[in-house]
Amino acid sequence: MNFISEERLNQLMADELDFLFIMDMDGKILFTNIATHSLLGYGNEILGCNFISLYLPQHREEVGVMFPLAAKGDVEHCPFPLQKKGRGVVPVDTKFYVGWWNEENVLVAVATNLSAHHFTQEVFYQIFNSAEIMMVLASTDGRYIYNANQTFRKASGYTIEELSGQELTDIGLFLNEERFHRIMTRYVKTGTAKGEATVKNKSGELMTCLFSIENIKISDKDYLFAVATDITGRKQVETKMRYLLYQQKLLADVAQLFNTTDDFNDTINKVLHLVGMHSGVSRINITKVIDDGKYYSTIYEWCAEGISPLIELTKRVSVDSIPDWSKQLSELGSVLIDFKNVTDISDDLKSFLQQIGVKSVLAYPLYVQNAIWGFIAFDDCVRHKVWQPEERHLMHVISSNIASALDRKAYIEQYKNSELRLRMALAGAKEGMWDWNLITDEVYFTDSCFTMLGFDAGEVEPTSRHWNELVHPDDWPLAQKAFAEHRLGGTEFYEIVFRVRTKDGGWKWILDHGKIVESDVNGVPTRAVGTHIDMTQQKETEHKLQELLTTKDKLFSIISHDLRGPIGSFMQVIELLTSDVEIAPEMQAELLNELKSMSRNTYYLLENLLNWSRSQRSEIEYAPRMILVNDVVTENISLLKGTALQKDITLKFDTEVYVNAFADYNMVNLILRNLLSNAIKFTPQGGVIEVLLTHDDEWVAVTVKDSGVGMSQEVVEKLFERDHYHSTYGTNNEKGSGLGLMLCSDFVKRNGGSLRVESQLGKGSSFIFTLPLHGIPEGESLVL
Repeated sequence: MNFISEERLNQLMADELDFLFIMDMDGKILFTNIATHSLLGYGNEILGCNFISLYLPQHREEVGVMFPLAAKGDVEHCPFPLQKKGRGVVPVDTKFYVGWWNEENVLVAVATNLSAHHFTQEVFYQIFNSAEIMMVLASTDGRYIYNANQTFRKASGYTIEELSGQELTDIGLFLNEERFHRIMTRYVKTGTAKGEATVKNKSGELMTCLFSIENIKISDKDYLFAVATDITGRKQVETKMRYLLYQQKLLADVAQLFNTTDDFNDTINKVLHLVGMHSGVSRINITKVIDDGKYYSTIYEWCAEGISPLIELTKRVSVDSIPDWSKQLSELGSVLIDFKNVTDISDDLKSFLQQIGVKSVLAYPLYVQNAIWGFIAFDDCVRHKVWQPEERHLMHVISSNIASALDRKAYIEQYKNSELRLRMALAGAKEGMWDWNLITDEVYFTDSCFTMLGFDAGEVEPTSRHWNELVHPDDWPLAQKAFAEHRLGGTEFYEIVFRVRTKDGGWKWILDHGKIVESDVNGVPTRAVGTHIDMTQQKETEHKLQELLTTKDKLFSIISHDLRGPIGSFMQVIELLTSDVEIAPEMQAELLNELKSMSRNTYYLLENLLNWSRSQRSEIEYAPRMILVNDVVTENISLLKGTALQKDITLKFDTEVYVNAFADYNMVNLILRNLLSNAIKFTPQGGVIEVLLTHDDEWVAVTVKDSGVGMSQEVVEKLFERDHYHSTYGTNNEKGSGLGLMLCSDFVKRNGGSLRVESQLGKGSSFIFTLPLHGIPEGESLVL
């Protein structure tokens, strides 16, 4: 594109005849000159408008195509007239420039005024002959040519003598005479005509032109004034661009077909159809090398209409019969033969191709798993097709896409075979398998991963999201941490045991074992595989073993510590009472009371120990019935009243409140006796212990509340842990084993209720347990 100087811009700003438009690179008008205001009638309202809006509506589409090309320098002229603000047009010759204005790059349009009202005949011909676009003056009926400017003469190849006074039909400028007559008919009716036409120069070469025809008056004489721009180059570019766009669409369609999950054979046949229709060849075939490279066998074939298929005839062609074919494929990377334009063809190839009626052929090898799998050939049996470079490139790309699809198919088949073997092995071992793409975060799970949880095959979508939702929320962070450590190279394998929810809402223990098996060129992990093994039975066995070990430790602790102490005290008191030492009657009575108290406590301890041991072995029969809870409370208060009086402890119970419950009487009796005994033990002199009964429509709540020493929250949280042994002395150094509360917890659960503790250190404790008011389904309980 030509450059216009600032000096020339300043001159044109004051021009009263020709029009100046300064625009940004997108075509928005930034400045216009005096002629634009005075002759076209536009003021500041066009500033910011697009330059294309100054043309008649019927011209804007063509100008819209030309303008981007003008911005790139591919088009320099526009022949269409400018539209006035009111009515009418002004014929102009518009030329485009680039310039520098107000410290920025701008586009500049200079429209030379061709209107007869504004220049003399001398001026017109000066412009006419120097214009760089083609111009012709003719009779108003378009029959005779009067004059043609230098640009037209150069493009058409005719001299002024060969044109002036000649009839257009005699010269034969228009390739299509019928179209020429339609153009002239439109001009006669409307006084104007525009469009696109193909003209023929003197040497017979064709030019595509954009033209505009207007009536012009020069020195009071009317002429037909035709302006034309040669757009042949642009048309060629457009044709090539359309071809390239069609190529891109074809490649996109081929890629889309290969990305579907449709039957592979159907996909290949669809691809061959698309390529065949695009290329215009007669036949496309995909041929495989078989029998250890001894034969060619056509696997897929597409034929154009009227072309006979050869797939059955080429199922077994000896490779040795056409040695030059395989040589060119392997050494040159392609085969390109045209019998009309290529004479250097080996006899074996010539004979074979003539036998199958091929006049020209283009072929490319297909590589699958880094070896030649076969080839794809594009045959033309009708014409001697000349393959353009861009066509060969397209066919090569498509061949590569087909080879990639075949390669992927081979890999998938191998993978399926290996996966089938692995599935059979895993199914026999009752294990699941997962395969994790660390880049896309996609995880493949075998059905066994979910069937081991009670789900039917296919019932749960095998995705990472659904699996993560099944993992216990407390275990998931640990699993993530373990895999992250393995991903960073901290461990050779990833391995963790966690809980996973089953279909029925329960939990199973799963051993998740895996390893990163693929990384990219930078060492970043990209793939991991692993297995799932159901460890529930092992975990349950482990849990039962742990309970047995805990029971054993508990028994040993009680026998070695809690029973040894009282029995030792017995022996000391008895030895003292049976010795020769003289003991005062008051001391003797006190020792006997102490002996009585120790005997009772030891009896309760042995009873609890026996019951707890029987409970651990499930030897205590659960026999629920309707009982009056008041009777159980009253019986135990009477039993322990004497012990409470020794510490001046008040036992409170509202005997007027009657509450029934559906429970095992003996278990409830033992629960209350243990809770009251504990309350007495940890309540100081003068304290108060109160038993409260409440109920609703379904549950009875029994509360044993004391004003004793209380417990810290840490102690409360560990009271009922089987592996935590907690025993402490009472306010009068009473000894306990901790078994009582364990028994209470077990028996409350056996009766379908729950037990909880409220306690504050130094302020006392409340033990609240619930019993069903009526019989309840097994497994249900009240959560307080």
